[in-house]
Amino acid sequence: MDALFLVFIKIVVAVTLGFILRKTGIIDARMQKGLSDMLLLAILPFSILASSNYEKTPEVTEGMQIVLVAALAYYILSLILMRLTSKKLPFEDKEQRVFVTMTVFANTGFVGFPLMSALYGNAGLLMAVVFNLAYNLFMYTYGIHLLSGKTGSIRSILTNPVNIASVLAILIFVSPFRFPSYVSGPIDLIAAMTVPLSMIIIGSNLAAMPFFKVVTDPKSYLISFMRLILLPGLVLAGMYIAFRSASMAPEAAAVAVLMCALPCGSMNVILSEKYDCAPEFAARATVQSMLLCMGSLPLFVFICSKIFR
Repeated sequence: MDALFLVFIKIVVAVTLGFILRKTGIIDARMQKGLSDMLLLAILPFSILASSNYEKTPEVTEGMQIVLVAALAYYILSLILMRLTSKKLPFEDKEQRVFVTMTVFANTGFVGFPLMSALYGNAGLLMAVVFNLAYNLFMYTYGIHLLSGKTGSIRSILTNPVNIASVLAILIFVSPFRFPSYVSGPIDLIAAMTVPLSMIIIGSNLAAMPFFKVVTDPKSYLISFMRLILLPGLVLAGMYIAFRSASMAPEAAAVAVLMCALPCGSMNVILSEKYDCAPEFAARATVQSMLLCMGSLPLFVFICSKIFR
């Protein structure tokens, strides 16, 4: 649990910094928009490429395949389920769109990577990277389409820097090629900016709203329930059945569940800011889910440690 605690300390510090910078006028609305564009179009592609440069070992190949299948199934089924659910809610159109992305797309990178590494070592981290490749595939295609409210053309999808980086990352990951150190070093350096910058942007966004709204917004509580309890609970049930029915590494089953039990991803806020799709609502729900997952996530870690043996 110490690793989980340290992750959230880092989140709090970065978000607080962004909050202070916005309150003191160092970051204004125009600068925040520019930071969001820089993150999405320049820095994030390097982060995706960096995630593909891990060495693949035979010992974890099967586990990685299991996690990949579980991730693809999760995103396909959860997007369908949450999109249908959003249509039944008394939300505005933009809030319905944010509801879908917030409930489906978790903080797989900043929270997921260090947590899986701390719990399951290098094997856990490799499986988390595979899960994150599926995240990139769906978030930066359907997720962007949903938040922008536009029907994207094939050309726009193929020329999106994030999508290009995602395809390259998958190709590199499954091939024997790895970047030499003089290339991976600069890539890792730029990629390291992704998490703190995204958290600073979230904090800046929060500075424009009363914190009271974060803990009293009933719509955000619904998102938190779906994100932290319902969806990971369904994945837990599915992985438990698969674990008991077939030969499967316990670590692979646990990683698949825990990667679905993380708080709302910060990229939801960044993208909602970019496309002007209820960014304050997204920021409130993100921060609220981060606070609440300090209770729900340790619970899922404990359950996984008991049933996946």
